[in-house]
Amino acid sequence: MQQILRCPITGDRLRELSMDEISQANSFILKGELFYFDGTRVKREIKSGYVSLSGKYAYVVEDDIVMLLKKNSIVLENNGERGAEREVFHANKQDVQNYYDQLGWQRGEGERYIDAIKFTDRRPVVKEYHRRCDMRVSRYLKSEGVYFLDAASGPISNPEYLNYSKGFEFRICVDLSFLALKEARAKLGDKGIYLLADITSLPLQDNLIDAALSMHTIYHVPEDEQGKAFREIYRVLKPGASAVVVYSWGGQSYPMKFMRALKFVLVKAPRWFIEKIFKNTGKAQPLESSGCTEPALYFHAHAYKWFNRQNLNFYFNIFGYRSMSNPFLKTFIHSRIPGRQILALISYLEDRFPRLAGRLGEYPMIIIKK
Repeated sequence: MQQILRCPITGDRLRELSMDEISQANSFILKGELFYFDGTRVKREIKSGYVSLSGKYAYVVEDDIVMLLKKNSIVLENNGERGAEREVFHANKQDVQNYYDQLGWQRGEGERYIDAIKFTDRRPVVKEYHRRCDMRVSRYLKSEGVYFLDAASGPISNPEYLNYSKGFEFRICVDLSFLALKEARAKLGDKGIYLLADITSLPLQDNLIDAALSMHTIYHVPEDEQGKAFREIYRVLKPGASAVVVYSWGGQSYPMKFMRALKFVLVKAPRWFIEKIFKNTGKAQPLESSGCTEPALYFHAHAYKWFNRQNLNFYFNIFGYRSMSNPFLKTFIHSRIPGRQILALISYLEDRFPRLAGRLGEYPMIIIKK
């Protein structure tokens, strides 16, 4: 593994910690004299890990997961001033990490992940449409190789996602959530390499990856760092390799605009009109608070024009992954009407006009070629 990893702070290669280095570090931990990069004190003894070639930064391994976030790096050398280094983990990234560790990747009804229950439509009437959308991804990726990168893999919640790396020796799962990586390890076993890391600072060597994927992720990256996430994915690709990033236009997609307009005409405008006529003066009673607050999940979807303004310095295309958002599907597609036939037609049009679908639909694919 040390041949593929690099320090997220210095960019140096990593090597395994020796037993002597682990023993020395643990002696400092027992004295309370060893600190993480963010300034917090290290309290748990090190069993195994990696260290930068400079010998300054160490990264522990827990449950076969390498802890490669900058804030989790242990400062072994700091000119005699241990704990002097500080780096604040971006608040939005912390929110995303908290959401998925505390809620999103917990199991809910029917053993499904809470995130999938909240944000995906898995009704039988839309199942084939989702399958066809997922199949599009593999058209732009190599079918075999050594390293397949799953950037922000989550727990690989969709079984179809496993097929993308079937022809590869290793699937490298990178995620902010420790729980997600433990779930991914349960599915992949020894075929997986598990890195707790930041997609904007991938701890991987240049020109390493044969194919890369990032599904529904980069719009959860802070808006001013999303360009960096794209550049990092490009950096680690081998020459000739490609990556697929499934993004979102958010409420700016045309299906969502249509749905909002229809909701205004059919619901909001009549409600306003009725309230005006009858002058309902009754005051709504506030709901009692349960005292429980759900962790926040950061989301920022840039507009189509943002990509043209970015200095990404690499070639990319924007094609359609899925035109219909989940709220749109739940509102307009039902088994009582010819929902499957409507979605089959939409899927055909998406395949026939991929650039138009990428521009107008809800979820585009950003195809990166190196």
